[in-house]
Amino acid sequence: MSARILATSRSLGVELSRHTTPGARRLAALALSGQRRGQTGDDLVMGERAAKRANEVLDKIGGMYVSKNIGYSKRYADSYGKVFGQKASTESSEAEDAADAEENHTSSREVSFTEGPLGLEIEWTAPPVIVRVFPDGPGESAGLEAGQQLLQINDRDVTKPLPDIELDALMTQRPLRIRVGNAPADVADLEAAPALVQRLGYAKVQGALRGRACGELFEFVLAERSRCISKVRAEPTLAADLFSNVQTPRAGPNAPLTRWDMRLPVDPTVYNALQELLGGQLGSAFEELCGGTGAELWELGAVVSEPGAAPQPVHFDAAEECLYTAFVALQPITYEMGPTHFLPGTNTKIAHEQFEANPGEFVESLKPTAAVLEAGDAVIYDSRILHCGGQNVSNQTRALLYITFRHPAVDAKALGIHQHSIRASIRGKFRLRHFR
Repeated sequence: MSARILATSRSLGVELSRHTTPGARRLAALALSGQRRGQTGDDLVMGERAAKRANEVLDKIGGMYVSKNIGYSKRYADSYGKVFGQKASTESSEAEDAADAEENHTSSREVSFTEGPLGLEIEWTAPPVIVRVFPDGPGESAGLEAGQQLLQINDRDVTKPLPDIELDALMTQRPLRIRVGNAPADVADLEAAPALVQRLGYAKVQGALRGRACGELFEFVLAERSRCISKVRAEPTLAADLFSNVQTPRAGPNAPLTRWDMRLPVDPTVYNALQELLGGQLGSAFEELCGGTGAELWELGAVVSEPGAAPQPVHFDAAEECLYTAFVALQPITYEMGPTHFLPGTNTKIAHEQFEANPGEFVESLKPTAAVLEAGDAVIYDSRILHCGGQNVSNQTRALLYITFRHPAVDAKALGIHQHSIRASIRGKFRLRHFR
């Protein structure tokens, strides 16, 4: 896959292992009650027990979810609607809906803070919810109440998911203007994959491909790699069409190849797998993120890492928003096999600027998540997110299918993003609708 290298620290594998330990090899939430910038310690009362409860709730979503201070408040244990929003009732009449919308609009109000902490405990859901107002604090003086939802922060809509880094930047601003009220009734009760991708940069889709199809595709990928290697040995010029550049192909200067990025043909085995993958929830996520079924198939390939493969440098695949990619596990991916590590919320220009200014400090400040997956699970992600492949210290070959779609309204080449990981014979010939 095309990628821009931003950090090449040899200690990266150690850093990631220290942040994401083998004892935490799951993709459920690591919801921590960290401190949002602009808040002091007194603004937060949610601890590890709250984070544990959040994990239990988010496990039901099946999301690969890392956030610094999202939690599950006991105060609202029996009223998820105040935290996640409520679905519109199918029994409501149009008149009732219109009345509710008018009430939501007229009941919102703006509150300003000129300095210091807010005196609030906020759950950073979408929309965020005030779960506690501290006595004698600025929030109480402003007349804010627990249960109110944040609709805007300095005119930025926060009813839809935003990356943590962007929320951090907003919360540091003073004066700080917060509009509170009731979020629209169509806010989902739980975050779906596209919403998670928009806010965190990635999301897990469980069981996107059946076990039998995974096994067939795994065997096809390994056989195709052998065929392609033989073709390149006979005719070296074919390498440019069959393989793509990959970060850290060898563990050392004289070490053997242990990591491949191979472009796949639309063979019947591949086509059938794509139909199954894109005919379900994964395809729906691509459709929403990429502007419909006219999205162009931009990349199609497989990444393979053998035992001994070294960790990759942290990188992003695209500097601008226009591409979305899914990795699909073709066999169970354990931590020892070197799964992909994602840095949550780094799918923004702000994150890229901070990373380029001080890569080591920036990586250290985040908590990477390892994509430990079952066969058939997929991870869909914004190609702007910072990520890297881990070190394969197992005795197993790791293989992932990857699919990338381009938003049809964006001219990627005009942004300097060139198409790499797709065979010339299928370039520009497929859209999402061909598989749905």
